[in-house]
Amino acid sequence: MSSKQKTVAVHAGTRLAGSKAVPVSPPIYPAAVNWFDSSDDLDSALDGKDYAYARISAPNTTLLEEAVAALEGAEACVAYASGMAALRSVFEAQGFRAGDTLVMPADGYGVTRALYKSLCATLGVELHALLMTDPEVAGRIRELKPRMVLAESISNPLLRVPDLRVLARACQDVGATFVVDGTFPSPVGQRALALGADYAVQSTSKWLNGHSDALGGTVSASVARMAPLRAARVLAGDVLGPFEAWLTLRGLRTLPVRMKAHVEHAAHVARRLAESPLLERVVYPGLSSHPDHATARELLLGGGPMVAFEIKGAGRPESMRFLEALKVGRPGPSLGDVCTLVMHAASASARRFTPEEREAAGIRENLIRVSVGLEDPDDIVEDLLAAVAQGVRR
Repeated sequence: MSSKQKTVAVHAGTRLAGSKAVPVSPPIYPAAVNWFDSSDDLDSALDGKDYAYARISAPNTTLLEEAVAALEGAEACVAYASGMAALRSVFEAQGFRAGDTLVMPADGYGVTRALYKSLCATLGVELHALLMTDPEVAGRIRELKPRMVLAESISNPLLRVPDLRVLARACQDVGATFVVDGTFPSPVGQRALALGADYAVQSTSKWLNGHSDALGGTVSASVARMAPLRAARVLAGDVLGPFEAWLTLRGLRTLPVRMKAHVEHAAHVARRLAESPLLERVVYPGLSSHPDHATARELLLGGGPMVAFEIKGAGRPESMRFLEALKVGRPGPSLGDVCTLVMHAASASARRFTPEEREAAGIRENLIRVSVGLEDPDDIVEDLLAAVAQGVRR
């Protein structure tokens, strides 16, 4: 975490240009259309120099974009109606043609994989799914010479931590655009642009919002890289609504404080779970047993806010019974809330994978992913272990 990010989170995105009044809490601007006394002013607004029509730009969206850009250490940011809309916009900005190549994680978010498979198939683009933590991955990127490489800061759901610096150098060597989905650690846990990414993507529905009450997504990069994405959003209409932008900005104010607590709780939960004989293994980048522990120590805030584990002797039926037995954790297919959210990976984040793709990625039927909340961490642990015991009981 940057030493300045607490201050940035509290103060960024508060002042609209041209106004002397600065509200402590920005109001919601629900207007979809604005009118002007002067036709010259209206003409200027339609060029994006003021707020004419909410599909072009809107005050709450502008404030959120300014705040996220500041947290990411970026020159510019564009906000979207969802994280998937953000990922699609980055893909479409690359100008893919038939015969081009795209590289993405073999063990990443299944819906991203499904989206990019569909887009690639339509355009005749070759898609290669690679393990981004494989020691040979940089060589494979240089061999494939892709137009774009997508990585996840922490892979979903297996919590692998690639060395983004290595991937960035490989992309630079072949002129590939390097895109990083940094949703799991948030910009507080890792600044992907500082590690060589060309674009940093966030699903703001998760940690930035922090309360599971607003969908959204952002892409951050240089002004030059963001200009075509902003123009494309005006045409596509993937704009974030004013209320969702306002809710997300409100949540963002406490992001550094929340992330510090989430990470501390996750580390405590992981250490205690690792002692349980009911679990086959516990996956947490902050544990010395994690294969990417050294990389995580260098590139992440702590070990991150997510924990995963495999239930000993369990398949899908036992895993489903485990979810039903939870009392503190909530069985929900998302992450980043103040409450603990727990999901069965194979049926949720990897639901769009084929059985063969799940096997290749190492996502088994007994894998559980936990977004560690702000409850007492011992309560979280005791709830998880009690639910495991009940789930595997015959």
